[in-house]
This record gives sequence, structure tokens and C-alpha cells, in this order.
Amino acid sequence: FTIPYALFALSFSIATSIGRVSTTMVTIASYRIPQKDLSLVVSFIVLCALYAASTNSPVSPYLRNSDYIPEVYSRSLLSESEPHSIHQWAEIDLIPVDQTPSTSQHETALFWHIPKSGGTTLKRLYKCFGVSIAEKFGAHVQHHQNDTEIISFTPWPKYSRTTYINVDVSNKEGILHARDLGLVPSEKANIIITPLPEFALGTLFDESHKGRFLMLVRHPIERLVSLFYYLQVATWEKTYRPSWKNTTLLQWSKSHSKIWKNFLVKKIIGKDDFTEDEFLEMMDTVRKYFVVGLMDEMEESVKRFNAVMKLNVNNNTAFEECMVEFFGNTDGSSEKKNSNEHPKVLEGSPEWDVLAELNSYDMRLYELILELFDTQKDIIYSYRSV
Repeated sequence: FTIPYALFALSFSIATSIGRVSTTMVTIASYRIPQKDLSLVVSFIVLCALYAASTNSPVSPYLRNSDYIPEVYSRSLLSESEPHSIHQWAEIDLIPVDQTPSTSQHETALFWHIPKSGGTTLKRLYKCFGVSIAEKFGAHVQHHQNDTEIISFTPWPKYSRTTYINVDVSNKEGILHARDLGLVPSEKANIIITPLPEFALGTLFDESHKGRFLMLVRHPIERLVSLFYYLQVATWEKTYRPSWKNTTLLQWSKSHSKIWKNFLVKKIIGKDDFTEDEFLEMMDTVRKYFVVGLMDEMEESVKRFNAVMKLNVNNNTAFEECMVEFFGNTDGSSEKKNSNEHPKVLEGSPEWDVLAELNSYDMRLYELILELFDTQKDIIYSYRSV
């Protein structure tokens, strides 16, 4: 109620100042307006401009059309002159790595599915385990798109232990729907798997329902090279690119790969353009809150994720069978899952150098993740004593 009047008072003051420096009478489209009326006309125009500016917030077009912008997400919608404080935002929604899991409260894990980094294999593994998963297909298997409450269900109990939560968290619309149904407060999901980490965290979690962040990472250049060859043949993907078959990796690195430039950093920060200060703040956030795994150390990474989620894997036949199926016996005999064989790129080659230069921030992030993978081991294995 008071804001419109404040805007009007401000606009009227501006209009009066304009009127003073104008002539006594002004001709507008051959109609002569007295000065006292001119102030009202100008104030109305200024008021409209101020109101339009006040509603032109940095909210994304998708959220602007939403009926409700969650309070936890709106905390990150700052003006351009005010830096986006990733670290403070993470403090609200995430549990630090060095904080032992609670024995009395449910802690939902969020796994960031990074393309071509072992995420599909990990998803299949947890379906084999039979843990409750919120991911892409839960809302579509057996037609759960229109459910009005969160449920956990096992669609094929005779053939599979796969247990879904009835939501689709692979896109913003689905994440907002999951929030409206109360996905995290329901405590029905063991793990949420999504390609949109920043949006999912800011929308689904809050100070009363903090989460654990899990990520499985591959060397940035190896990931991009794998992506280049994979999308040439992946007819089932929306991003299928058969034309790349006629492009050399070096040509692609210099042109098409730019859309993937610093993909990891951009996804965590939540925007394409960022400053060095924002990057360093993001690194602090990763150091404190992200449980990291390496694709090259998949089995070890899964064991740590299990400890974070407090999964009881000891003397569990189902878990043991799944681990053998995906990682083989102690002799190392196992079939690689979701593997797309392709030529390797050597460090120091022209292709490597181009990709490394374009993805310098992702390379710096990866170096930190390698360090964290070593330092987090003792911390996470100490969870088992709880």
C-alpha cells in the first residue's frame, strides 16, 4: 500500500522539477497543457517507468511465470551490483562434509549427474541396491505425473528392486512440482539425482531440511572428448549430433566445444558469466560442503556415498551382488557399464591444449577435487562408527 504512494511522491517531485525548467505552456500534439497539469502527466509517466523497473527482477523467465517463487531460491536472486554469495547460500541448504551424519534425523542426499562422468552407471547401481531414488523416470513410470502426494513405489517387484519416488527432477518444472509435493520433508527419498544442482538445492532444501551434496567427477578434457564421440552415435539423446562425424576433434575443440566451456563451474555457480571472486568463493563451497567422487575410482566413491547416506551394506546380500555385478570380483573381472569406446587424447597434443585453455576454470576445480578425494577419506569413513 505504501510503496505505490512513495513511488508517486517521488515521481511527482521529479515531474515538478521538470516543470520548473519548462516553459509555462507546452504544446503536445497541438494541444496546450497548463504547467500544473503537466506535472501530473509527467508524474504518471515516471510512475509507470519506476513500477516497470521494480518488476524487472533478475528472476528467470521460467520462475517469473511460476505461481510461487520459493523463499529459499529467492535468496540467490540478487541484483547485478550485489554478488551472488554461493557460500552463504550453501550454509543454509547443505550439511558440511566434516559434520557427522545425524542418528536421529533423515538426511536426503542430492547427486549431481554430470554428463559422461559415470552418473548413469551410479544410477543403475543404486537401482540395483533398491534404495529410494528421485530422478527422471519416477513421475512417468505407471503414470504418476498427476499425483498429489509423495509416494515411494517398486514398479516391478518380481524382476527388480528398483524403487522410485513419483517425481521428475531432471528439469525445472519437475523440481518445482517436487517441492510443492514436499519431496525433501517427506523423507521418502534416499537420494535425489538431477542435472540441475544449483536450482534443485535452492528449491528443494532449506534451513530445516538440509541435504548432503554428492558429485562424481571425470577429468574435464576426458569428459569433453567422450562427449564429442558419444553424441555422434547417441540417436536417443536430444543433443544427438551426427554431423560431428565429419568434424575432427581439433576442429570441434576450436568451435563447437565452446558451448561446454567450464561446464562444471557454470553449473555450480548457476550462471554463465562469473568473476574470479565468485569462482574462489565457489571453490570454498566445494571444499566445505561437497562430497566428491572420481569416475576413475568409482567403487571407492560408491563406498563413500553409501557411508554418507548411512546405507547398511554389511552382510547385505543384495548390495554385495550389485557391487560384484558392476565392479567385478577381487580379480577385477567385470563388464564395463555404459561404455562408449573412442580414441584417447594425449596430454600436450593440440586438441588437449585447446580444450585445457578453454576450460581453465574446470581444470582448476578438478585439481581441487583430486585433493579433496584424498583428504575426505578418513572423514567419511569415520561416519561408519556412528
